[in-house]
Amino acid sequence: MHLTIRKRDLLRGLARTHSVADRKSSMPMLSNVLVSAEANGSLRLSATDLYVGVTIRSNAEVKEPGIVALPARTFFDIVKNLPEGEVTLSVGDQHGCEIRCGKVRFKIPGATGEDFPTLPNPGDAPLAEVPCEILGRLISWTQFSMSTDDTRPHLACGLFEGEGESLRVVTTDGHRLSKAEHRIEGASFDFRMLVPQKGVGELRRLIDDVKGETKGSDEGAPTMSFGHAAGTAFFKKDSHLLTVQLADEQFPPYGRVIPQQHSRRIVVARPALVEALRRISLVASDKSHTVQLQFDPGLLRIQSQNSEVGEGSEELDIDYAGEPLRIGFNARYFVEALSALPHDEVALELSGELDPGVIRPVGDDTNFVGVIMPMRV
Repeated sequence: MHLTIRKRDLLRGLARTHSVADRKSSMPMLSNVLVSAEANGSLRLSATDLYVGVTIRSNAEVKEPGIVALPARTFFDIVKNLPEGEVTLSVGDQHGCEIRCGKVRFKIPGATGEDFPTLPNPGDAPLAEVPCEILGRLISWTQFSMSTDDTRPHLACGLFEGEGESLRVVTTDGHRLSKAEHRIEGASFDFRMLVPQKGVGELRRLIDDVKGETKGSDEGAPTMSFGHAAGTAFFKKDSHLLTVQLADEQFPPYGRVIPQQHSRRIVVARPALVEALRRISLVASDKSHTVQLQFDPGLLRIQSQNSEVGEGSEELDIDYAGEPLRIGFNARYFVEALSALPHDEVALELSGELDPGVIRPVGDDTNFVGVIMPMRV
């Protein structure tokens, strides 16, 4: 194999693939990135941990096609620190790869690419188109409430659903739930995918990369193709392809968790509420993060006390004229939900002190609802 490629193109591909390679796997091959130089003048980089896979193509001057598996982290670190310019890759008989850029030369060991796992291919699977901005927004508004506990795989994932013109993402960790939905006029969705947390994270990174690359361009808003087949989800944008093995689990019936009625609705400035919760939680328990919210007509008092640390309180003006209510919540859950939203105001829908609290943005075309279970105070 022998090729020349611009450093920025090679680095872009390695930045997307090296993080997927699994250095802790019992299969040493999974710590590598597969480098394929193709006769049509492109370089294909691929990495997988057998659950998530990434493939990205870049233009290159291919003098001799070939394939080799190279240690992902080492390869990435070397290319990242090369001077700007053209990078030449050449592979010898023993799979060692020589990397040259200007007066800089490295040689790293490689392995035969024939032993690298075959990544799934979407083939003829139907792929739907969706604006990257919308898909990225649905993920960023829900990702924080996904469980990080791998022993609970039915919660350590995001539910992606499409029904008619509605596209939604739902996550929950058992203590809180987030649902974001957007209507795309003219769409005809019909799917349900349970995407594990690592796949959701890689998808969000892919969307951020695409948005960054197209920022300031005259091509219009970028879109992404996605679909699923044989238990694998596919997300494709031009030269990028992300594959994710879907979770074969039963997601909780989230519709039953979202309260359909409430007796109190409070409108409050979101930034002010976030800052107040952050301040008062400084004296909350490190384990429960419990704060007490006291709602009175026109006024919200946030307070917390801890015998080992101290106590604190803060008052906020609110739009509320109902009966008083005192209720406790995990401040971190509230802060993460509110911080994910860009809105100036949010509505808090409450009933009793033991009933779930609901967060909704005020005045938005994307349907978001956050549910947080209360805590005894």
